[in-house]
Amino acid sequence: MKAALHPWKLDVPAALAALVAGGLGFGLNVFPLPIGSDLHLIFAPIFPLIIALTFGPLYGMVAALLAGLATVWLWGHGLALPFLAAQAFVVGWCVRRWKWRALFADAVFWIGVSPLLYLLHVRSGVYPDGLGPAVAFKYVVNGLLCTTLADASLGWLAFGRLLAKYGARLPENTMAARLTRVLTLVAVVPACALAAWYAYAASNQKEQEVRAELTTQTRFVVNVLSDKLLAARQDVTLLADRLSEMPDDPAAVAHRLQRYHQHAFLFETILVADTAGNVIASSPVVSEPQLNVAGYPHLQAVLSGQNVVISDGLRCPVPAGKDPCIAFAAPILLPDGSVRGVVEGRMTTTQLSRLLAISAANWSEPFHLVVLDRQSQILATNRPDLFPPLAKTKLSDIRAYDRALWLPIPASGQEARFWVWQEREPETGWQCYALVSFAVVHERAATVFIPFLLAIPFVLFVVAWASGVTVRRVMRPLDELTATARVLAADPGQAPAILNGQTAPATHLPAEIAHLKEAFQTMAMQVGKTLNRLRATNIELEIARQRLEDARDNLERELAARTAEIERREEARLRSQKLELMGHLTGGIAHNFNNLLTVILSYSSLELSRRAPDDPACKGLQSIRRAAERGRDLVKQLMAYSRASEASSALCFPLHDALRTVQGMVERLFNEEIELTTNFTAGEVFVCAIPQELEQVFLNLLVNARDAMPNGGSICLETALVTDVATETGGVVFPAGSRLEDFLAAQPVVRISVRDTGTGIPPEVMARLCEPFFTTKEQHKGTGLGLSTALGTITSAGGLLRVESEVGKGTTFHVYLPVVNQPAATVTTSGAQRLSFLKPSAQARRVLVVEDDPEVRATVSAALLAGGFAVVEARDGQAAWNLIQQQSGRFDLVVTDVRMPNVNGVQLASSIWETYPALPVLFISGYTDKQDTGQSFAFRDNLIYKPFTAAEIVEKVKSMMDKNTAEQPTKVG
Repeated sequence: MKAALHPWKLDVPAALAALVAGGLGFGLNVFPLPIGSDLHLIFAPIFPLIIALTFGPLYGMVAALLAGLATVWLWGHGLALPFLAAQAFVVGWCVRRWKWRALFADAVFWIGVSPLLYLLHVRSGVYPDGLGPAVAFKYVVNGLLCTTLADASLGWLAFGRLLAKYGARLPENTMAARLTRVLTLVAVVPACALAAWYAYAASNQKEQEVRAELTTQTRFVVNVLSDKLLAARQDVTLLADRLSEMPDDPAAVAHRLQRYHQHAFLFETILVADTAGNVIASSPVVSEPQLNVAGYPHLQAVLSGQNVVISDGLRCPVPAGKDPCIAFAAPILLPDGSVRGVVEGRMTTTQLSRLLAISAANWSEPFHLVVLDRQSQILATNRPDLFPPLAKTKLSDIRAYDRALWLPIPASGQEARFWVWQEREPETGWQCYALVSFAVVHERAATVFIPFLLAIPFVLFVVAWASGVTVRRVMRPLDELTATARVLAADPGQAPAILNGQTAPATHLPAEIAHLKEAFQTMAMQVGKTLNRLRATNIELEIARQRLEDARDNLERELAARTAEIERREEARLRSQKLELMGHLTGGIAHNFNNLLTVILSYSSLELSRRAPDDPACKGLQSIRRAAERGRDLVKQLMAYSRASEASSALCFPLHDALRTVQGMVERLFNEEIELTTNFTAGEVFVCAIPQELEQVFLNLLVNARDAMPNGGSICLETALVTDVATETGGVVFPAGSRLEDFLAAQPVVRISVRDTGTGIPPEVMARLCEPFFTTKEQHKGTGLGLSTALGTITSAGGLLRVESEVGKGTTFHVYLPVVNQPAATVTTSGAQRLSFLKPSAQARRVLVVEDDPEVRATVSAALLAGGFAVVEARDGQAAWNLIQQQSGRFDLVVTDVRMPNVNGVQLASSIWETYPALPVLFISGYTDKQDTGQSFAFRDNLIYKPFTAAEIVEKVKSMMDKNTAEQPTKVG
């Protein structure tokens, strides 16, 4: 049961100890430890706290009251007295009643009284210049330091015996506690002394920096002021010299004065007066008549023979209502040296104040700059709110102070604390002062002593913790050895458990304790070694078995993954080869079929042109032509599907025509459960691409949308011009890394969207959507090349792809293509147009027709003969080149097929253009491939695709000849 405390019961030895401790504390208060900026540490609470820890809280509070009287007597700090008494009582009560540690109890006390400290030291304004927070925090740090030193002093053995002799009861009087206190005392005293010395030295350094900045600022102001006054003296002297050369004509003087004032920016007003002081001219013009300035002392000084006189501050009546000013007066001399008059330039004090404000703005600290004239009037300042112009001040009584002073402020009549430095302007005798608020000094010093104050509690708690840990590491093994001896004496069979519990290395213990511990460990050494060996072997075996199983599982998974990857790549390669072979086969069939359709379309159109419209045979011929045209469309779709037109060049064509073609194709592929709707809101727009490839892109997107809806749904194909870039967000943009917003902002763009209500695309699939050979379809149902090929077509057309999807709700593919201007209108000839037959004349233009297919060659020749051209035929490229060389290139046009044996059309054209660059070449082809041409050849407007009608080939030949004729003079010139 805890012993009851009776703080009211008088104990004479304890009371005497309290009186002695109070007297010692009073004496310690006389010698504070300064830490800079009017702050210092006191150690008077140490002895009262020792009494509170050993004799009780009541006696400690009495000793604290006696020691605290020194703070009232020496410095007038009455607030320290109740805090010291309360600290001693609370710490003593918590330690003796609740067995708290002294440092922890003191920390709890200061946390509890921190609101009161804030109200008394910060909010009350008792401490000026921002010292309140620092003083409040200094109280806390000072209290923690004194409590630590008081508790650590009890570890000194002689001091503890002295207190025990008079009835003191030491808290936690064990060897571990004593050792902890001694280590704390040894560590805290030098650390805190060194920190206090550093804080004091650094604080003094900061004050020296403030004094140096004050000196520099004051001298700088003097230099600026001297330069300004020198410029004004030179201006007024120059004006006086010019006026001395002028006749005595007031109008001429006024005119010269106004002209000079336009360039003399230093003066607000310029006056010219005669020797009687009457103003005869001014700039600006003075409205007050018969103005006399003879009463000013500086004018009297000029008239008495001085050269240039600078006045003190004046209340300028001219012009009325202006700021106070400074006058610069110079005599106007006659040739004989007598004074003819006076010229006076008046500068407002506002100009000087503006200079001071600019000068003060260049410094980091808020300096107050003041200039006084010879009558102790304020001429200029950067703080007119504190120092009004022309007000009297006692600053003139100060002589080069470098310490803090309480000075009266003219504006408020109150006193403020400043650091002051003074310099004298040598020409005028004006005094220049630089003042800085004492709060700036505190702020500078706070950068030193606030970290110091923060460091002290940290050091105290770290030292207390480290001392406790060190002592526990030394004392705990003794307690463990004692318990081990007891257990071994009662039950020797628990030796392994005891040995496992001895985890502290012997090398970290004192030698005696280490030897004792080794003796105990030897008793169970053999049992412990055997047991440890068996456990280590079992653990190693278990680890090895687990590693083998993990390695086997990893090997099987990696082997399965690699096998699947190899099979997938091989299958994709075979599918790609099949598609490539199918494309070549389709292209070859299309080429031959286009030759047949060319013959049918050309001869049907020729026969229709030869017959009258009411001829009964025309109906049948028209049916033949329409069937051939449907066959032409079918071949075009077949070639687009096989992607066989690699050498096709990009064309500018209406976008919606291509989309309607794709719509007609997919409507035959969709069943009744798929609803296809279109919404073409973009209007008639033109894009530049290869039509067949672009149709294949949207065909793939629509088929993929159908496959994503196995149970049916709706697909919407829509177009729109992009007008708001902010709405085109979300989803994933392909190719990766593209910036869609930059692309949309750079040019007009049309958006084509394919929207479905299918299953959607998971996020993990979205990133790989356009990878070659990547597909989510079942085996043998997808090649993995559709979207990758579509992306290649879109990027080659200068566009981008954006995909939005939500699982379970559907997917939207947005294709962005640049909009191009509508191409110039060209004369198109449909198969239905009738051809006008013309007989070739002697002046008919000659055309060389080169075609390996005799039927197509005959068809083209017949059409051109009907168009009035003279036609020469050649069966292949070599024969055509021989004819051209024989005729020395005397042809107006060469019509050649692209695909021919031996020498193809592109090779023939290259030879022609090398020798006869002015000879145009028209290519005809039903299918072109890089393997046929042997190179990447860019066709321009010199290509017409099979099948074509007679009218189309004739019109194409005529247009090329006309274009060549129009360009020929330009080339010659």
